Parts: sequence; C-alpha cells; structure tokens
Amino acid sequence: MVAVIGAPAEASHVDKTAIFDAAAGSVNSAMIISEPFAVAYALDMITHTLVIDIGAGTTDLCRVYGTIPGPGDQMHTGYAGDYVDNALIKEIQSKYNGAQITKDMARRWKEQFSFVSTSAPDEPVLVDFSIDGKAMTLDITDCMQRACESIVDPIVENVKKLIAGSNPEYHDEFRKNMVLAGGGSSIKGLGALIERRLSDMGDVNVHVVDDPVRLGAMGGLRLAMEVPEDMWKNLTLASR
Repeated sequence: MVAVIGAPAEASHVDKTAIFDAAAGSVNSAMIISEPFAVAYALDMITHTLVIDIGAGTTDLCRVYGTIPGPGDQMHTGYAGDYVDNALIKEIQSKYNGAQITKDMARRWKEQFSFVSTSAPDEPVLVDFSIDGKAMTLDITDCMQRACESIVDPIVENVKKLIAGSNPEYHDEFRKNMVLAGGGSSIKGLGALIERRLSDMGDVNVHVVDDPVRLGAMGGLRLAMEVPEDMWKNLTLASR
C-alpha cells in the first residue's frame, strides 16, 4: 500500500519526518507533497501557476514551474480561516457591547454568509446571539465584510513577493495563472477582490476552484497513479 500525503507549504524536514513516521505503520511507501502543488496537479495547471490555498490555520502560496516546488517557491501566512473567525468575533463584540459569541458560531456564520466588497449581499446578514444573556437578532453585514477582508492584504503582499522573486520571463504567466483554493476560496467575491488589489502589477487572472474540499485529494490520487514505480521504491519507509 502506498500513500500521497499533503503537507502545508514550508513544512520543515522535522515535520515531514514526523509525517513519515506516523504513516510507517499503515503503508509501505509514502510521498509527501505540498498541498498547493496537489491542487495545481489536480487542475493540470502545473506550468507557471501561482496557487493561493486558504486553509483553516494557514494560507499557503506556491509557485509551480512544472516540477515539485522547492522551499524558495513557497511561503505561508497565518491569515486564514481561523483568523477570519477571530476577527469576526472581535468585530461583532466591538459593534455590540456584551455580545456572547463562540468560535463555532462565528465559523458557522462565516461558512454561510462570508463575502467581500466585490460581492456584497442583496440583503443584510442577520444572525441570532445573546447580549448579556438576552436573545437578539442583529445585523452583522459590515462585521462580516471587514473580517473576511482582513486576510486580503497579507495574501496580496505575499503574492507580489513570490512573483517578484521568480524568473522575470514567467512573471506574465504567473499573473495570469493564479489559482484560489482551500476552504477560504468560498468567500464570495474574494477572487475578484484579489485581482483588484493586484491590478497595479498588470493584467491578473485568479481562477477560483469549484471543489476546494476534495481538490487536493484528487491531485494526490492522480499523482499516485502517474508517478513511476521506481520513485515509490526510493521512498519506501522500511529503507529509511
């Protein structure tokens, strides 16, 4: 039995060794790949593509040149899903003094109502929560927008760094071949807002994936089916 295991961008050697050790009792061979690379592989976009993979704990960014990316091609930031949840709680509690909100409540509202300025809802975002124990139904539209947009500037800044640090011959391709993936890609209008914030770099195109939940796994499966047998042999856990 073999396994392709996704790891966050910039996962250290120690981290990868721990993953190998954890898998040793279950599989004969394993390959650890960058999660953003798995996304690009699933989409067949592995030539000069820049992937923005927004997860719960981190947003992973990766330049893909056609091969497994190296450490210099990847970076990550803590501005991701959990950060939005915490920002939403702070925004609501700032607007409504005494608001009693859990992180699970904030995450649920985010998953249902999240948006940024490029895709504002037609109706206000109304949710139920308590203020000092009293049941209330209140408008959190502005809070939701600010919380969701709180991760945009750090992502844009790191995208610019990755493009600027790449081979100048490929800058135009990276600008026009960006992929927005991960759970955070479901924030309405996020791809368009990132395009707008990057417009000073030239023509930018951000492709928002259709199935962020399964796409990385699909890329891992495809890679497992296409990797030559001798590469698996070189990764046999027993020979480590």
